[in-house]
Amino acid sequence: MATATTSETATDTDTDTDTDTRPAPDPRVSAFCSSEPVDPFHAIAYASQVYSSDPFDVDSIHRGARDVLRRLVGRVREPSSSVSGASVGRMLLLLGEAGCGKTHLMRAFRNEVHATSHGYVGYMQMTAYTEDYGRYVLNNLVESLDKPYDEARSRESGLMRLSNAVAEACRAGGEGSGATALDGDDALDRLREGAFAPGQPELDDLVRGLADRVAFDARFNSIDLDLVQALLYLQAPVPRIKASVLKYLRCEDLSAHDRRDLGGLVPRTYAAASQWMIQRLGELTWAVGRAPLVLCVDQLEDMFDLGDAPARFRRVLATLCDITSRLPTAVVVISCLENFFDEVKRHLTQPISRRVTAGPGPVELPAACDRDQVIALIGRRLQSLFGAAGVAHRPEDPTYPLPDALVRRLVGLGARDVIDEVHRYRERCIAKGKMVDYPFDGEAEPTAAAARELERKVVAIEQSWNEARTTGTIVVPSDESELAAILAEALAACSAELSAGSGSGCGTGAGRIAATADGRFVSVEPIRLLVGVCNKAPQGGGLSRQIDEVIQKAGGRIPVVVRSTAFPVSRTAAVVQQLAKLVSDGGRRVVVEDSEWRAMMALATFRAGRETDPVFAAWVGRTGPLTGLASLRVILGLDHHRPGAPGGPASGPAGTAVAGPERDGSTGPGHRPEA
Repeated sequence: MATATTSETATDTDTDTDTDTRPAPDPRVSAFCSSEPVDPFHAIAYASQVYSSDPFDVDSIHRGARDVLRRLVGRVREPSSSVSGASVGRMLLLLGEAGCGKTHLMRAFRNEVHATSHGYVGYMQMTAYTEDYGRYVLNNLVESLDKPYDEARSRESGLMRLSNAVAEACRAGGEGSGATALDGDDALDRLREGAFAPGQPELDDLVRGLADRVAFDARFNSIDLDLVQALLYLQAPVPRIKASVLKYLRCEDLSAHDRRDLGGLVPRTYAAASQWMIQRLGELTWAVGRAPLVLCVDQLEDMFDLGDAPARFRRVLATLCDITSRLPTAVVVISCLENFFDEVKRHLTQPISRRVTAGPGPVELPAACDRDQVIALIGRRLQSLFGAAGVAHRPEDPTYPLPDALVRRLVGLGARDVIDEVHRYRERCIAKGKMVDYPFDGEAEPTAAAARELERKVVAIEQSWNEARTTGTIVVPSDESELAAILAEALAACSAELSAGSGSGCGTGAGRIAATADGRFVSVEPIRLLVGVCNKAPQGGGLSRQIDEVIQKAGGRIPVVVRSTAFPVSRTAAVVQQLAKLVSDGGRRVVVEDSEWRAMMALATFRAGRETDPVFAAWVGRTGPLTGLASLRVILGLDHHRPGAPGGPASGPAGTAVAGPERDGSTGPGHRPEA
């Protein structure tokens, strides 16, 4: 393995000769010592990154735990493992030291389950102060479902995938109902075409009729019919209806308008409603595709700082045990620091303790990385770094230009420490403008201590953000001009993240972004975009006229059509052909999911008063709370600016901004899910 030394890379700049015969510096060294490419050497995985693929995942790290997780889901899905054959769901406790890669493992697990269509995963971090953990779990589950199910293949959300699966059951259902399959197809097509406004009796009749057909399907004998109707309402491409459905799923109270939008559905707002809804959603995922509901509960140890930790720990585990008792097809994966669990486990009741520690767990996650794992951790990040700089990575020298002394030092450290050490070394090389000797001299130690303290403060900001994002009550407006104002503020705020490097190596090349709202339009400069919120129904030409207006107003700018629900998909519809031409001419069409609107609104409040805080700026740069949102990446075309970055970025989703309906967020009603 070739490595770099100071003598290989440093040049004598004081020598003045007419002919410089010195060899040109290796471009990999130049890239490593430059602050221009995005820094892939940030070790902590943040919540916003869990929903995107991880190009740096090393499968050999925690391979034993990965195998246990696969077997756990596989056993639930075995034909012999029927719902009636199991009385309770499965629980698995993962224990490890800080920095051993627990969150990275959950991210990899979520991506694998969705890539194989083996379940629906809800992810949550137990860092928030709350008195109702059932509601907290439900809110995080609904938010997880509203994220792209498998972003590498499609922008379709897990919730829309589930709705489509229920809708497809309408085609097969209806035996004994006196209806024909053609009747179901026709009704479903009419619903998807959005021919009716919210609250119209015809719309409600369509949904009820389709729900009745689902009820004749034997798979849905025990499924709650109100939940089926709520998900069928998502097939109507009407933003206001989707907002009402999400409130229903979160067990929030519904206004009179919301109830009319959903045909009079009564919200579940009683004390245990959250656990009831989680159970019903899990029963539905199983009915439509034999898919378990998987809950990944991370960072349980962070409750230690919230006060009364033992009681809160006991209540959280009691809530999770209650869910698995209600739902035999549930899988709950809990990660926790080993020393914290040892401290609080004595406060658990015996039934809860037995449930949590029963086989196949607890599984202990080793912290130490062997040499091959160290090389893989470093090599993949260097490959991304070089790709962003347009430099070729050489597999035969996977860790070049790192000194061999540094690589040897990393063997036996935890994954986080491996990446942190390389990050500190690279920062020193950037400061000197060349490769520096390793080990460091004494002056580097205070810098390392300062870096660790900054990391601790950044994690504290992340915990505060998680609480603000998941426990606050946020109502997404339906007015298009209000949505445009939210979008303009978020797009302008992306500047800080892009300048800090969290745009995942895909800068816009435009410097600071200025975004100005005017009615339902947003002008974005200097990258020359005109974004228009287009939430009108396709019937009657409303949506088509809105799209035309965006194109006409754009002039020489790139037109971007934004919608809060799925675009029409009928191949014969004129608006679909209009959208196809928009994309082929270089425009963009984007669906902004409800969870993304909520994130933009929550961050605007969270950011107030923190703009000048250097720790907040560091957090923004590390986590990319806005540039990690798939819709904003598509609007800004960020993923078009990643020269040769294999596998996509670390902190945001990979994708192509305008490459057809399944990549630009328009996948929705009509897309046939994989069962």
